[in-house]
Amino acid sequence: MKFIILRNNLQRFLKEKSYILISFLLVFVTIAATSFVVTMKSQKVKIGVTKNAIELLEMSNNNISVKEVERDEDYYVNLIMGKYDAYINKEDGKYKVTTVRNSTLGKKLSQYLNKGKSLTAPTSSGHNHYKIIITVMAMSSMILSLILYRFYFDDRNGLDKRIYLSGVSNFSYVLQQVMFNFLILSITNLLSSLILLPLFDLDISWNLVLYILLIEVFSANFGMVLSTLTKKNQGALLIGTMVSVLTMLLSGALFSVKIGSIQDKIHYIFPQYYISNLGKNIDGHSTNLTQSITVIVGYTLLFFLIANYMQKQKVDE
Repeated sequence: MKFIILRNNLQRFLKEKSYILISFLLVFVTIAATSFVVTMKSQKVKIGVTKNAIELLEMSNNNISVKEVERDEDYYVNLIMGKYDAYINKEDGKYKVTTVRNSTLGKKLSQYLNKGKSLTAPTSSGHNHYKIIITVMAMSSMILSLILYRFYFDDRNGLDKRIYLSGVSNFSYVLQQVMFNFLILSITNLLSSLILLPLFDLDISWNLVLYILLIEVFSANFGMVLSTLTKKNQGALLIGTMVSVLTMLLSGALFSVKIGSIQDKIHYIFPQYYISNLGKNIDGHSTNLTQSITVIVGYTLLFFLIANYMQKQKVDE
């Protein structure tokens, strides 16, 4: 195989200092910000209770701070400004919880106090650090992949015909474009992870390294298929950014899915759902790892085959 495209892309990339800076800066900032957020200690929930609910002062623990307060005219302002997360008073033998900024908290407190349902707080053994990091990393890699395919669009301006005349096959042409993209994505994400994650007391494992490589293969092919389907790099970047963000949200990779909703029925078709399972595996949660890897590989192969076909159609034209 003649590695003309891969060599030329690397040479052009190294000359484009702005692209080197964008690639490392985007990945570095994304991983740093995500790592900071997931490892940030959660603040205590601040609850004010009136005199008729004074027995609730015993609820104070490491996660909840309960104080006796006078429910005056300013209580609503205190809720809005965040001085307190909830006010609790007792009326007709039942506890009434008032919240402004966190309705879920109010609902859970009301069910706990009036119906005896459990009130659980997240613990270190049940974290989702790597699930969140890997999901966000995949989204940023999908977007960066589209930025890096600028060199592919440069080739399409007549240069690719000369490349084919030199003896490079269509399959080799597409494969080398993907290889270049995968190489840059892997180097930037692996280096950033190796430098940043230990700073936030997050472990580096061989599983994490392998999962990152799998994500970058997927992202490189995702960018390639969208690039072959669009006429300009700006179009691919705009569509790809919307697709990557929207599918990530619909997949339920970061936010819980409401049972019985339309999202609950369709979120299994999005690759980000299976990518998030890789992070869940590192977090120690039970997940079908074989299924997740199979689906990700399947999407990757599908993207490559479509890209190869679309590129062949362009050349034949």
